[in-house]
Amino acid sequence: MSAPTAAHHGARRWVVCADDFALDRGAIEATLALIKLGRVTATSALVDSPNWKAAAAELKGVSDSADVGLHLNLTQVLTDRSVAWRMPSLLIQSVLRLLPRWRVRAAVERQLDAFADAFGRLPDFIDGHHHVHQLPIVREVLIDSVLAREPKSPPWLRICSPPAGESDRKAQLIGMLGADALLQQATQEGLPTSRCLVGVYGFNLRREAYLARVRQWLQAGSDGAVFMCHPSTTPSAKDPIGAARRMELGVLAGVSYADALTYAGVTAVRGTQIFKAPRAK
Repeated sequence: MSAPTAAHHGARRWVVCADDFALDRGAIEATLALIKLGRVTATSALVDSPNWKAAAAELKGVSDSADVGLHLNLTQVLTDRSVAWRMPSLLIQSVLRLLPRWRVRAAVERQLDAFADAFGRLPDFIDGHHHVHQLPIVREVLIDSVLAREPKSPPWLRICSPPAGESDRKAQLIGMLGADALLQQATQEGLPTSRCLVGVYGFNLRREAYLARVRQWLQAGSDGAVFMCHPSTTPSAKDPIGAARRMELGVLAGVSYADALTYAGVTAVRGTQIFKAPRAK
């Protein structure tokens, strides 16, 4: 069997999103560099990080080249104002619908405010740290809060469904946490969404294995996919995925990655260029 070529898929447009912007200086530097190289076309920010205000000023300088989103955080304590649950507890409470809606709303509103205070507007898109934005109760509160602020032209939402045929168990599990329900509710309310999510792995791959996985994702993902990545120049020594962050940066900045995009017929674009579904009046 011959190797797949771009002709098998036709031209496809992807959003390449660097998560965790403002987590630390390494994540800030790596993301800004990749945006300037044209390798990253979106970044989602941890706005409750103490680094956010200063980093936002730098991000504004490249915001014409990339969408800037909110990385909704409910699971990591970044400041004394963070509202955080341990992920297993958050998941169980949300599925059982025992999660205090008022606490979720307070966290969502505070983070939307923090973004707006820095950028003067709502984010271009919203996703979730550890994909929390798709959980029951969280997704409902999030959509309500967004529509209360911007009903006519809301941000697009990241959908965490794996591409068709994806066999990776972690990717399947993430999608099962609420991707279909979020897509259904967003569609009903007229919010634009991405199509599917690639980039999920165990953060345990070396450079060549990761690049091979990227090539697989490039063949599998549909038009409108989001490719999630977590690059950093100098991650914290306490960061459990620090080595993976450095490795991802090396791959994304390299020629082999750019060649892989071309070979697969994938063009990296901003999500706001392709997810056009403004709320109808």
